[in-house]
Amino acid sequence: MDKYTVVIPTIWKSEYTYELLKRLSDSEYVGEIILIDNASELNKEINIQKVIHIKEQENTYVNPAWNKGVNLASHNNITIVNDDIIFDVDEYYSYFAQLLEINEFKNIGFIGSHSENYKLEKSQNPSFEEYDNKTNTGGWGCLFSFHKSNWKPIPNELKIWYGDNWIHLVSNPILHLRGIKIETKMSTSSDLEEMNPIKENDTRIWHRMLNII
Repeated sequence: MDKYTVVIPTIWKSEYTYELLKRLSDSEYVGEIILIDNASELNKEINIQKVIHIKEQENTYVNPAWNKGVNLASHNNITIVNDDIIFDVDEYYSYFAQLLEINEFKNIGFIGSHSENYKLEKSQNPSFEEYDNKTNTGGWGCLFSFHKSNWKPIPNELKIWYGDNWIHLVSNPILHLRGIKIETKMSTSSDLEEMNPIKENDTRIWHRMLNII
């Protein structure tokens, strides 16, 4: 079985983070968890197997943390996860195991989550589909998996927003997994008032980038 590296940025604002780490650690599909700890003012002790705790001296924010985690990953199969979601880890990876029996991951592209997953009471007929932003209204980047060779680093100027937009812009194909239950309190960290100036700057940079590309 090919193992996965899981990358999680955190500033410890979510009540779900420890439970998420434990679930990931308990899964035989997960080989390592790269936890990018952007809360420089806190001294968290993490005694969970498979967790590689990267303590940053300052908040590097989400997109640079994704880039760093992918660069450090020991496994070619990678999953990037928000720290404010909970899901059945073995169920999630079992569907990928079935998919990878018929195709190599590097040929499949990037697979994120469908917006309906966050509303489900239980998983219902999970399936992989071509991404469609008309039916998938948000949350694709909260949980997504891919082969390391397909990663194109997100520009460092983008700190919080537009990381998934960048992936969709420069990568192909883009899919989503629809029908798995995911529990979340969406945007626990990014909705903090202190993040607003960073997100506003991200928006300016993204629009400027689109005009150049």
